[in-house]
Parts: sequence; C-alpha cells; structure tokens
Amino acid sequence: MIDPKSLIIPHLQENKTCYVAYSGGVDSTVLLYEVGEAAKDIKCNVVAIHINHEYSKYSGQWEKHCKSFCKDYGLILKKFSFKSNNLKGASLESLMREKRYNIFEKVLSKDEILFMGHHLDDQIETLFFRMLRGSGLKGSSSIPAKRALGKGILIRPFLKLSKNDLIEIAKRKKLSYVEDESNNNIEFDRNYLRNEVISKISKRWPNYRKSLSKYIDNNKASYDFLSKTSSQELKNILVEEKINVEKLKKYDSEYQKILILNWLESKKFRLPSSQVLEELTKSFLNTKKTSQPKFIWGSKEKGNYVCLRIKKGFMSAESNL
Repeated sequence: MIDPKSLIIPHLQENKTCYVAYSGGVDSTVLLYEVGEAAKDIKCNVVAIHINHEYSKYSGQWEKHCKSFCKDYGLILKKFSFKSNNLKGASLESLMREKRYNIFEKVLSKDEILFMGHHLDDQIETLFFRMLRGSGLKGSSSIPAKRALGKGILIRPFLKLSKNDLIEIAKRKKLSYVEDESNNNIEFDRNYLRNEVISKISKRWPNYRKSLSKYIDNNKASYDFLSKTSSQELKNILVEEKINVEKLKKYDSEYQKILILNWLESKKFRLPSSQVLEELTKSFLNTKKTSQPKFIWGSKEKGNYVCLRIKKGFMSAESNL
C-alpha cells in the first residue's frame, strides 16, 4: 500500500495554514490524522473543518466526537452548521454538497489548501454517476485530484487508495471514527450505486477497481491532451477575453464545448453541467443577431453564478465567484 503521508507532504508549505474537511467518518479521519502527522515535519498549521448538516439524530454526537478527536491530537477545529431539512430541491444530496462547498470557499484565503478524503471507490461511484447523466470526456475523467476552489486550492490525495485501504490504516493506527447510518439509505443516488450496483459488480469482477481506475486515467489523459491543444485554438478566437462567436461556430459542436470549457476554466468560473453545455451550444450560440441574449447557470444567492452575454458578435462571461 502507498504510504499516505507521502501523498500529502508535497502539497504542504512551511508556516502556512492548510484545512481538512472533517466529517468524522473513516475517510476524513485518516486524512486528518495523516495531514497532522505530515505537518509536524513541515511546520505548517492544520485546521479541521466540521460541517454539521443537522439531518441525523446523531449529528450532535458526531460533532462532539470530532471536537474530542481534534483535542486528543492537538488540532484546531472550525465548526459550521446548517439545517438540511430547510433545503428544497430535486436532490437533497446535491444541495447539501453545494452548501458544504460554499462554506469551504468562504473559509479559504488566496492559495490556501483544503484537503478532502475522496478515495478510489468515490472515483468509481462518480464515474458511474456521470456516465448515467450522459457526461462527456471531462466528466468520465471523474474526480480531479487538484482544482481551484474559490480563492484557494482543493487537494484530494487519496484517489489511488480504496476505502478498504483507509479502513485498514484506521485499524492499524487505532483511529476512532463515526459511522453515518445514512450511507445505507438507497434513496440517495450515490448510496444506491454503491450498495445496489457496484457491490454486485465487485462479486462478478473482483478486480474492477484496477480496471476502472485505468479507464479513468486514460480518459483524463485524453481530456488533458485535448485541453492543451484547444488552448491554441482558443487564442485564435479570443479578442480581449471575449469569444468571437462566428469563429467559434466554425468548429463542430463537440469541439465548441471543449473550447468553451477551456475558456471558463482559465477564468476559474464554475463549469456548466453537460446538459447546460448542450443547451448553450445548440440554442444560445444560435440566437438571432438582433438581440443581446444572456445565458445563466448557478445562483447569485449561493455565490456560484455565471452569466454569458453575446453583444456585437462576441461572447463575454461574468461570475460572482
């Protein structure tokens, strides 16, 4: 097994503060412990962030556990909470995730790092989830190991370790953690995939993790290559950070999507879903020249708003991120 500390140390900076998303579960517990141990050598400050969703009758106990764990290991804990039963929408799961990430973004200052404990099994769940939503090459690259998050940087060092690897580390190092009973609730999409679909795949194809990990890596390499080659093409259609729409429309629709994603990524804006991107290229780009249309995704209130406008043949983008 890979030494988890070796996956963390390259990202730490001396005399800087880094953050760890800490739920109290086994993934984030092992991560927080290993970041804390690695930080001793680098002399950087470690702050755990615990978000109480207040959706379980055990939420208060989990928060107390996190407080106790941090005290035992001499780590700083920042606590936040929100009432998940106040959230309304098609997917409580995605709304809670969005709320968490909004909190993380507000905490991070420029170039500060947040570590998250996503692992290989999370990668595979995400792959299935995105394939079922019809995601393209970028989506099938699954979870990125590193990306911008607000003013800071999100790092996921455990994407090559399985859930079982993390459980084994926790046992070996006698780390206490909590079990979230909602992980068995198959009303949540990810739990359904994990408990009803992937569990059956594992029985028929025991080496599925290795095969799908290679598939994800290959897709990522392909997307990275396309992204790099499209960067030069993007320069040819940009004028003062605005896209010349007529030049963009000379490319086929799939390459248009790559160019638009590349453009938005360079601005560190929230990227559209595959469904939104499809609507953008099919409808928005073909709006009549006599109008000055705009195309929006995200929410101003939630701080993830992106607006595209076409004026005099050029498309601009603005965001409140």
